[in-house]
Amino acid sequence: MATEPPGERAEATRFTSPANEPVCSLCGGTGWRRAGDADSVWYRRCECVKARIIAARLQTIPALFRGATFESYLARNQKQEQAATLMKSRPEGSWYLTGPYGSGKTHLLYAQYHEMAVAGRTRCHVRTTRELVEELKKMEMGSGTVSPVMAAARECTPYHLFWDDMDKIKPTDFKTEVLFELVDTLYRQKHGLTATANHSLQDLVRHERMHPAIVRRLDDMCRVIQI
Repeated sequence: MATEPPGERAEATRFTSPANEPVCSLCGGTGWRRAGDADSVWYRRCECVKARIIAARLQTIPALFRGATFESYLARNQKQEQAATLMKSRPEGSWYLTGPYGSGKTHLLYAQYHEMAVAGRTRCHVRTTRELVEELKKMEMGSGTVSPVMAAARECTPYHLFWDDMDKIKPTDFKTEVLFELVDTLYRQKHGLTATANHSLQDLVRHERMHPAIVRRLDDMCRVIQI
């Protein structure tokens, strides 16, 4: 009788390759490969599935930052050089990148996202503040829309959110409520978070960009890097 190792359960659904792609020679386009021997047979995901998932993740990177890697980052001073070196040494770390316009915060954010997307060990999303608020708003309005970010945050499976331009926001009670729920969920589930902002954590509170309760969790979760 066929058996399956833990984590390699073969689903009944068929995985088919897109029409414009050649059929995988290893799995015949099913997405599953037979493993084991005559006495113990199981099925595992084919390597082509992982490659397609990685490609899809990289496609979410805006064209301007498609080539953003730690190697392509041009540091202009010692702080920026140290920031890139530190983040490269801990590609799954949580960071709060703060500094003036043009310092390369978003480049470093996408460089880390690129590393994690290629590694494929952790699910991750990239959002700007506007995109994040719109996504959470649709979910809260009860239209049946599911927020991929919130759904992933609520799961125990490792997850990392990349949040660009965190301080580009005009706070309202609604925005504060939904963003607190998200950050608190990430915090309690011990997920990863990398964010960029022109303001320091202290200035987020001082200039009323973020509620103090949100900032306290950011401070606990992320290592601050000034560049």
